[in-house]
Amino acid sequence: MKKLRVLIIILVIAAVAFGGYKMLSKKGASSEEGGFEFTAVKRGNIENIVSCTGTIEPLGSVDVGTELSGTIEDVLVDFNDVVKKNQVLAILDTTQLAINLRTSKADLMRSRAQFELSKMTYESDLELHKKGFISDIELQNSKTSYHSSEASLISSEASYEKSYNNLHKYAIIRSPINGTVIHRNVDPGQTVAASYSTPTLFTVAENLANIQIEALVDEGDIGQIKEGMDVVFSVESYPDLEFEAKAKQVRLQPQTVSNVVNYTVIVEAENDKGILLPGMTATVEFIIEQKLDVLMVQTSALKFQPSREMMMDAMKKQHESMDPKQKADMEKRRKEFQNMSQSERQAMMQKMRQSGSAGMGPGMGSNGGQRGGKDMTRVWYVDENGSPQMLRVKKGVTDGANTEISGNDVTEGLQLIYKQKKTSSVPRHMKRGLF
Repeated sequence: MKKLRVLIIILVIAAVAFGGYKMLSKKGASSEEGGFEFTAVKRGNIENIVSCTGTIEPLGSVDVGTELSGTIEDVLVDFNDVVKKNQVLAILDTTQLAINLRTSKADLMRSRAQFELSKMTYESDLELHKKGFISDIELQNSKTSYHSSEASLISSEASYEKSYNNLHKYAIIRSPINGTVIHRNVDPGQTVAASYSTPTLFTVAENLANIQIEALVDEGDIGQIKEGMDVVFSVESYPDLEFEAKAKQVRLQPQTVSNVVNYTVIVEAENDKGILLPGMTATVEFIIEQKLDVLMVQTSALKFQPSREMMMDAMKKQHESMDPKQKADMEKRRKEFQNMSQSERQAMMQKMRQSGSAGMGPGMGSNGGQRGGKDMTRVWYVDENGSPQMLRVKKGVTDGANTEISGNDVTEGLQLIYKQKKTSSVPRHMKRGLF
């Protein structure tokens, strides 16, 4: 009797536990239904941009050097000085240049005297030869001496001209343009050597009121960049300011940086305030597309994948809302499909898969998207009865996070599904308590 009583108690406890488990299971299942997360359609501005970095450079600059070797006697300008064309920047020591000029002048005088003498001698010998007093060979020697002295005179004149220019022209370093000295690489007393290459003494920027940016654009984005495109950029020195510019040139020579192929795009901008300095690093944004005051939604709402039950329910409601003619057309296509051969069905299914509409209702893609255009898709919302419904929309400009949408029923504030909540049917701690 005692054993029977214990057995009855065990059976009662088991029955209560089983009933409690079923109640919890039903409660957990019902809590999953209708568990969606929403994002609202909002109005605002949206841009599709390509971002990169670049270096600010003067719009035009000239490296000023010297053709002569020597010692710098005087430097007349400093960094940031504004200079005019032909203004003196520096002067070389002219002591040796003056000596060279006097030497070349003496050589010129000697060559000119020898030339005049040989010319008179040749003219005299020419008259004597006509009268038969000298031979042909003597006349030829006189002629050769005349032409040699003439060649020496030309050489002496060139040497004198070079010495003169070295002293009065090249020893004085002048600015070739109007501009600003942005770099000075020389000091008084410094020796410069121009034997193998022209040393750079100064860099003069032509006009700092206009600047250019050499922006490096990744090869994956360069196809979207066009000349004349609007550009905005910023610099670290003025983080609260945004500057406008234009894409001027897309250079074809690639540059490989860290195994990434980039192309240089020249961007021009105004610098009226003079706050943009050469060498600054700029963060550049090329505006590919821009829409102002449009309806947009979080991009994840366009990627929402409904469950099969949701899709079938929406298709059923769509079918019920069709007029008789649409239903007749669908029934006709269904019968045509049934009468097809196996190969024809496979070909048709393959075509439907390629268009992203296999297994869906008429006009719908695999995610509820609209067939017949890559800009068309469908989003999901919950109607007044709490049932998920599809809505056909057209995609526009996107910045990745948000996408412009439009359609007959798209309104500001519309709540669209972007995620379905996942909940456990039985809480984990209850499972441990029951089993």
